[in-house]
Amino acid sequence: MEVQKKPAFNISIIKWHKKFGRHNLPWQKSKDPYHVWVSEIMLQQTQVVTVISYYQKFITKFKTIKALAQASEDLVLSMWSGLGFYSRARNLHAASIMIMKEYRGHFPDNFQDMIRLPGIGRSTAGAILAFCFNKPYPILDGNVKRVLSRVYGITTPINNSSTEKKLWLLSEKNLPKKNIDIYTQAIMDFGATLCIPKKPKCNICPVTQSCVAYVNELTAQIPKKNIVKNNDIKKTHFYIYEYQKQVFLVKNRSGVWNGLWLPPNEEIKLKNKKIIKYGHRQSVFSHYKLVFEYTFVKALSKPEIKLKGLWINWQDIQDLGLPAPIKKLLIELSP
Repeated sequence: MEVQKKPAFNISIIKWHKKFGRHNLPWQKSKDPYHVWVSEIMLQQTQVVTVISYYQKFITKFKTIKALAQASEDLVLSMWSGLGFYSRARNLHAASIMIMKEYRGHFPDNFQDMIRLPGIGRSTAGAILAFCFNKPYPILDGNVKRVLSRVYGITTPINNSSTEKKLWLLSEKNLPKKNIDIYTQAIMDFGATLCIPKKPKCNICPVTQSCVAYVNELTAQIPKKNIVKNNDIKKTHFYIYEYQKQVFLVKNRSGVWNGLWLPPNEEIKLKNKKIIKYGHRQSVFSHYKLVFEYTFVKALSKPEIKLKGLWINWQDIQDLGLPAPIKKLLIELSP
């Protein structure tokens, strides 16, 4: 597949970034691959403004790869609660353990070793190699896909495998011979702040003359994406059991909340109980809406529960890996 490099595109992007790019994000203060890795994983499908506080808390809690590897999965998930896409946190934890075992605690500095780590794909590896080791590897996050699609006038859906292959070639073709780290941040910022999804700021864009989408008035139509509509509504019921200022929780083993603690979703027969409250909540995910009802039950005598789980003090809920909607509900119900 033949692709052509846009003359001076990368130079224009770098010049733009020097004046208008983001230079004070907390993870930009370090070339430590651990810091960059954590930030790149958090930034997947999550906006910068949301990530900043989570990143700072996470790095404060787990200052090194060793600290992260030694932490329990529950603690890692509790620090992630609210960011969503919890598999990212589980992969970070698993990868840190792998780094300690196989790389003696040193983050690998080459592409092949890096993509062996759980949760690290081609684009994340490229970003770490560019930022921390100044190595010429392309990236292709959502912002870069949008920029390249518009500049080159790509009208095929960007979530098609053939289109993605072409975008990878374009991303690699436009890498500068030097200042790889600056260019990588520049094209990310360019897509995030100027070449935005809706109403891009073409009036102040430095590459409009070479942008096919702009010249042909197609910026509103590009990038194109195959939309898979999924209006599924899933329903479940949680039973929140309290006994002597403790609440009973079980570890979930499937779905988007895999690995997190939840109230059981099956009713347990108790001899002596008092129903405190009924209610319902909902959470919206990328492909469906979860509507959950809950029953808050206070056990008046020691309950015999055969389910595998744990009784936890109300005040310790904050330190447990719980989905944000469930954590919020439990905090509201706590005495």
